[in-house]
Amino acid sequence: MRKLLPLFLLVSIAFTACQDDEEMKYASIYFPLATWADSDGIFQTEFDFSRDTTYIVGAYCAGSILPEGDIQVVVELAADSLAKAQATIPELLNYELLPDNAYSVTPEDMTCVIRKGTERGDLSVTFHTSQLDADKKYILPLRILSVSRYEIAPRYNTLFFGVSKR
Repeated sequence: MRKLLPLFLLVSIAFTACQDDEEMKYASIYFPLATWADSDGIFQTEFDFSRDTTYIVGAYCAGSILPEGDIQVVVELAADSLAKAQATIPELLNYELLPDNAYSVTPEDMTCVIRKGTERGDLSVTFHTSQLDADKKYILPLRILSVSRYEIAPRYNTLFFGVSKR
């Protein structure tokens, strides 16, 4: 009987842990590219300025579960976040806000959908680099404004997308 007691306790703990995992479902939405940013918070890219370049900017659902339904992720331009960050991160002062005519986003309403059972929804951003000065660095600041379910991850809800000439 004494030899069975540790086995019984182990099985009880494992059973309880499985029940807790099921009850502790969570998910959060963030920009995966923001996790790849440099120490200054910039996801830096270099483009050939002789032609337009399309880049996929995704929103990702991470957590203990796959989405149980579609998630609408609304993204917005975050010029205010850039201005605040420039006050504390000197490197950001080397970048100009990407002009409105130098990019387009599909879909135009900047809403991407993470489909039920998947982890990612995408926006296509086309950079019209021929409109830019090749001697300057630009930044497209994006922020997740809202999500239709789950929470927005506070650490990676803003993306500073740096653009410079290759």
